[in-house]
Amino acid sequence: MSYNLNNLMPYIPASDYEKVATEFLETYYPQALSSPQPVPILDIAKNELKLDLKFICLSEELDIYGMTIFDDGVVEVYDPVKGLYDKKKYSRKTVLIDPDVVKKTNVGCLNNTIAHECVHWYKHRMYYLMQRLVLPRHAKFCKCQVDQVGYFSNEEDILENQAVGIAPKILMPKQMFVKVAEELGINDEQANWREINRLADFFKVSKQSTIIRLEECNII
Repeated sequence: MSYNLNNLMPYIPASDYEKVATEFLETYYPQALSSPQPVPILDIAKNELKLDLKFICLSEELDIYGMTIFDDGVVEVYDPVKGLYDKKKYSRKTVLIDPDVVKKTNVGCLNNTIAHECVHWYKHRMYYLMQRLVLPRHAKFCKCQVDQVGYFSNEEDILENQAVGIAPKILMPKQMFVKVAEELGINDEQANWREINRLADFFKVSKQSTIIRLEECNII
């Protein structure tokens, strides 16, 4: 992995996502690499990365599921009672998650959202702190949209794609994931839908994320 020295944006090719996820677990939860188990990503975020997670409505359209604050400042959130956007001050290392967006899905989506924001802090905080030189009075944060198309700058697109690609690999480390999938006898999406649900429940992730991971690991 290398960095753009002008803005400290990390260059992580997709072929290295597995490696970055493994390094993350080696640092913060190595037991997940030697024994099949769900990764307690909420505990890792709070106790290892020291992130302050807060659940608050972020948008009227429910199209923003998470936000990581890299430097103290004001950010815009949505007040569903008043039907208005409001500005609130947050400290660095705060992660905001919209509970209504998560509610539309399941605990697997929540865990993936937390893992996603952890990746932003783990790999992208120096890039966002560099923005302090450009906009010194503004909070430095990244907004993670449900639909990313057409929203981010080119640089933010790259960082968002990195978080999207790495987060599920943290929650489903390859060797342990393959081991459990093989024990369940999974080899076909249609024929093994019950086993796929069990696999998703075991790792506390969504079924969709599980199917994508099975395809990545050439199991189905």
